[in-house]
Amino acid sequence: MINKIYTKCTVLLAVVLLVASCTKLDFKPTDLILPEQAFRNITDVNLGVIGAYAPIDYSTLSYSSIVSDEAIYPQENTVGNSDAFRWLYNGSNGSVTGLYYTNYTAIDRVNRVLEAMEKLTFTGTDIALADRYKGELLALRAYLHFELLRAYASSYQTGALGVTYMQKSAIIYPARETFEAVIAKAKTDLIAAKALIPATFTDKTRITKTAVSAIQARVALYEKNWADAITYSTEVINALPLATKAQFPGIWTDANDAEVVWKLKRVTGDSRTGDFFSDNRVAMFYMRLHLN
Repeated sequence: MINKIYTKCTVLLAVVLLVASCTKLDFKPTDLILPEQAFRNITDVNLGVIGAYAPIDYSTLSYSSIVSDEAIYPQENTVGNSDAFRWLYNGSNGSVTGLYYTNYTAIDRVNRVLEAMEKLTFTGTDIALADRYKGELLALRAYLHFELLRAYASSYQTGALGVTYMQKSAIIYPARETFEAVIAKAKTDLIAAKALIPATFTDKTRITKTAVSAIQARVALYEKNWADAITYSTEVINALPLATKAQFPGIWTDANDAEVVWKLKRVTGDSRTGDFFSDNRVAMFYMRLHLN
């Protein structure tokens, strides 16, 4: 009898200690925000949208300049990005793969915010804001994938290998999709985005309805859909006429933003467009256009 009581008490004590230990270990991290707590309201969503814009940089400009005939090496300096310049790069060379990482990072952020928005309920004036934010995100997703397609498609025609169009955040090993499949998904996102962004929204540091038209025009151009290219480019021209002769020089000094459709807002510490022409990685490339 005593042994049974002892056994029961031992088991009970073990259970109590186990529960107490689990309770003490059940701490929430204090150095990061859990996914389920990251997006709680419309303000959080806006921060997520800004975070999706943040990774976009001048990668497209840099790789296209270095591996094309747009620039040449100066005779006094040949220590910089010579592998990319001489087409000796491989999959590990950041000069031509940096855009891949950058754009998919931004795409992942877009998809995370879109997924979080589906779990929130908006009321009052927040409904219109939420629609606009969703429109910006969809347009961003289309633009980022299209830029990847321009850079890494085997060719710009039906059946050619393109890139993977990620429509949700996931850790997977997806296969490459065809050129036409990526184009179709980008067009779908752009149509949805255009319907969500109001014409009254004119902040050029974010994607506006006119910016969506500009992206649609470029997509149509690469698709060789000349009718759509004319339609969408006409929408842009009508909304933002070309700068006058007096205005044009001011575009390059930020004195004005005439004919500018979309410009990225940068903060202190961000690299400036064109910095790669003078840093050590590029070893002072000279523009061929200026040398002729």
